[in-house]
Amino acid sequence: MIRFFPFSCILTLLLIHSFTVAAQKIPNNPSYIISKRFLSIEDGLASHEVFCGLQDNAGFMWFGTRNGLNRYDGENTLLFTRQRNNLQSNKAVQLAKDDAGNLFIEYGSNGFQLTTNGTVDVLNTVTQEVRTLTAAFPNLPFKERDVYWISNDGTNEVNFLTAWPFRLWKYSSKKGFTLRYEIKDWTPHDSLAVSQFRSTGTLCMFAKGKALLKLNNQLPQYLISNDKVISFTQKDVLRSLPIGFNEQDELLLTYNFASNSDHFLVGKLTPDGQITTHENWEKNNLDNLQNRYWYQSASAENGKACAFYIGIDALYLWDQNAFLKIIDRSELKAFEGLFLYRLFPDRQGNLWLCTSHGALQLKIERNRFKQYFTSRQQSIQRNSQARGIYADNTGRVAANIWQHTFLQQQGNMQYVLNENEIKYAIVKHDAKLYSGGYNLYSYNEKNNSLQPIPGGLGTEIWSMYSFNDSLLLLGRSNGISIYNSRSKKFDSLSYTPPNHDEAKFIYRFFKDHTDSLWAVAENGLFTITSRNGKLFIAKTQSTFINGLSLLDAFADAEGKFWLATNGEGLYLWNRKTNTFQQFNITAGLPSDVLYRIEPDVYDNLWISSDNGLIRFNKRTFTAATYTSTDGISHNEFNRASSFKAADDRLFFGGIDGINELNPKDFIKDSSSFNVPLRIIAFNQYIGAKNELINKTTELLNTSTITLAPNDRFFTLEFKLLDFSKTDIHHYAYQIEGVDKSWNYINDNSIRISGLPYGEFTLHIKAQNSEGAWSKSELTIPLFVLRPFYLKWWFITILVLLFIATIYRVITWRTRKLALDKIALEHTVNERTALLKKALSEQETLLSEKDVLMKEIHHRVKNNLQVISGLLELQSRNLHDEAAKIALMEGRNRVRSIALIHQNLYQFENLSAIELSRFVKDLYKQVEALYKKQQEVSIDIEVPKLYLDIDSVVPLGLIMNELLSNSFKYAFNEAAYGKIHLKINVVAAGKYQLVYSDNGPGLPVSFNLHKATTLGIQLINDLSRQIGGNVQYENKTAQYTINFTNRDLRKNED
Repeated sequence: MIRFFPFSCILTLLLIHSFTVAAQKIPNNPSYIISKRFLSIEDGLASHEVFCGLQDNAGFMWFGTRNGLNRYDGENTLLFTRQRNNLQSNKAVQLAKDDAGNLFIEYGSNGFQLTTNGTVDVLNTVTQEVRTLTAAFPNLPFKERDVYWISNDGTNEVNFLTAWPFRLWKYSSKKGFTLRYEIKDWTPHDSLAVSQFRSTGTLCMFAKGKALLKLNNQLPQYLISNDKVISFTQKDVLRSLPIGFNEQDELLLTYNFASNSDHFLVGKLTPDGQITTHENWEKNNLDNLQNRYWYQSASAENGKACAFYIGIDALYLWDQNAFLKIIDRSELKAFEGLFLYRLFPDRQGNLWLCTSHGALQLKIERNRFKQYFTSRQQSIQRNSQARGIYADNTGRVAANIWQHTFLQQQGNMQYVLNENEIKYAIVKHDAKLYSGGYNLYSYNEKNNSLQPIPGGLGTEIWSMYSFNDSLLLLGRSNGISIYNSRSKKFDSLSYTPPNHDEAKFIYRFFKDHTDSLWAVAENGLFTITSRNGKLFIAKTQSTFINGLSLLDAFADAEGKFWLATNGEGLYLWNRKTNTFQQFNITAGLPSDVLYRIEPDVYDNLWISSDNGLIRFNKRTFTAATYTSTDGISHNEFNRASSFKAADDRLFFGGIDGINELNPKDFIKDSSSFNVPLRIIAFNQYIGAKNELINKTTELLNTSTITLAPNDRFFTLEFKLLDFSKTDIHHYAYQIEGVDKSWNYINDNSIRISGLPYGEFTLHIKAQNSEGAWSKSELTIPLFVLRPFYLKWWFITILVLLFIATIYRVITWRTRKLALDKIALEHTVNERTALLKKALSEQETLLSEKDVLMKEIHHRVKNNLQVISGLLELQSRNLHDEAAKIALMEGRNRVRSIALIHQNLYQFENLSAIELSRFVKDLYKQVEALYKKQQEVSIDIEVPKLYLDIDSVVPLGLIMNELLSNSFKYAFNEAAYGKIHLKINVVAAGKYQLVYSDNGPGLPVSFNLHKATTLGIQLINDLSRQIGGNVQYENKTAQYTINFTNRDLRKNED
């Protein structure tokens, strides 16, 4: 700070000499905002000359021009002509509408003179069918050619003026034609030129259910209402122009005299037919009409407005609230040649002026913005750029305007000048106002002076924040400093970590929903914390945010951050998920350079930019932009220049002063916003014709959409008829029964395809540029027809046919089954008889076979016994013991075989031998052959199972050989004999024979498979014959033979 000391001293001296005190009255803010738009050929109208116009019951605008009739929806026009639509003429000079959707069109004569020609058409605005008045009303109580004026009067009735005699007729669809008044004292037929009564313009006026009828000033004029007729004359008047009606429904006129033609007077018609001029015309904003010469005028049918024209000056508009200049002659080319034809209001608050240059749309609104310190309000500071702002609930507003600090209160303004330093931030701290430039200043309101605080010189102070009663935070171009208003000392904040990036250009301090303090710097977001009585600053670690050039930020109650950037629009930062969503020009913002954010209580963010003030809705993400045409002082705003007062008023500073607004003034009452939403076009793809067909008229007549099974899609175009100058609308649609939520779109058309079969309802709603949804919604029943094969009657027929077919099939099947049953029974009986016979024969054969087999086994046994006997006889004659023994062994084996066959033929069924019985019988027979002194016991374990005879015979021989060996050799030296014989079932078709005795067994060196003895060889051979093998265990003297049955052996083979 030492290096700034000399400059600080010089600057302070200069400030002392430059302080100025001033107080002055401030010019009033403009009370009204005038929005205007000219429609002409460039906008689709058929001609520059627009003679008449009205708004129909659906909300469309209709204009009668020299070259045809136009319907206007706010964007596009629809042309009706004699050539296209069979109108009687193209020059439509008067229009009226009834309460049944009909439009009455009166045409004008050829040439430039604006006179009616007695031809009238009736156009149905829904079907667009055109008929002549005579054809539309066969019982017309007057002749069509006698009609010289048609008009509405602000009610649902149509006024018809007819000539010869002059009569006023009223028409409505409910009452028909009724004669309201006949004028009997006007000029006879032969003394009045046609152009005199057929001329349109200001001769007659129809408004508020009343009619002012006039031919000229020399003849009586009539003011006709529902219950009264007032007649009056103006014989000495040169020109008389109707203005409208005051709040008491009294007719107002402006007129002049030949003696003083340049000065028009204002008069009021009294109930007794007198015109009085002695009124306080300022009360009705009529004082500006007096003492001027008015070229032309056009009064509105509501009686509350009138346009006035001076060719060398301007176009003016009077209504009951104001008298305003609408267009200066310098604003419009060929202004001197302008002609006024008709003025009428619409239901959206617009006025439409039909002129020779086109249709002029006017919107007169109260200015919702209040301005401070603009170049129009003060001339002290020519560069009226605003920075810091402060306001309280008393109406006091203070601001830094370039090198001045201004204060305004109760209509008075004062300022302090410092020519050497631009002022930036301003804040209230410890009951005082502080202003920041390069120095920090204390502002004394009473003395109107700025006092520099010693030690406060540094870089620019862009923002300030009152941390508590003593500490004031100063956001500078380089870092943040602290001023202690109690100790009068300055200090700086400590960074954590110490080597952290320094904050540059701190534009704002703010708190989030957790009461944490943040600083918005151009190079990022910083948090400020207090520890042990000292403040620390830390930068938010976000690569994305650090890459932005921030100008402001705001944290809402949900903890979401809204970031205003220099060149990238608006960002929504969700800290919980660390996600970002961008909104820029493509999202409806007027610019990507956003300066300040101030919230309101209606979920809106008010954002200043370099191209207007934005109202951004946080819920719908829609934006409305306000510019100088809406009442702000300038479209470009400034950095670090906004303020939110305690009463929720918002202030934004820009290139030209400050703009104040109250957000509640911008919230439309949903009950009052009822702008019509209308169908513009409907095209449906007809599958039967394979083409897209315009079915707009059909939809308007039926109000339903029906899709055949082959109709692939349809397109629907619609429009919100608010005729807004911005024409920024948003729409939403929902198909009830298909969509669970609204589909939001920016275009005014939809294309629907791929709907399921059924009945649905299509809902469409519209939102204007200020975010208000219109109560007028489109509700269209939608029928997607099923193909015939899915309709109930077809399905019913199919079901009935199916049932009938099933019945026929069942009946035929039942009959056939009955016949088949009879045939089957017959066949069964035959087969049963044959089977019984076959079974009987088979039983006989089996019985014979068994007998034969038994006989064979018996004969085999007898033969074997004979052989055994012969061998025994032969052995008796032998003296060789070896031969004798061999013959005896042979005899024994033959006897054994004989025993087996003897055992077999004793079984009744030889196809399956019960093995347990067979084994036991075999043992008994063998035991009988070898009866000895010793006692021999046997343990037989054979389950009850059946074995084929081809397996039983070899198995019996094996067991016979084993038993024989045991009886012959095993028990010679034993006190008693013991035999164990067991047959196990190993698996299906597989068995195991286990045989042992308590004899000495075979020698250890004996090889079972190489034995030469006949018995062992027989055992081996017979085992192989039944698919088995022989194993011998010496320790236990146990034979184990595994074998299979016949069926398994066949499969293995």
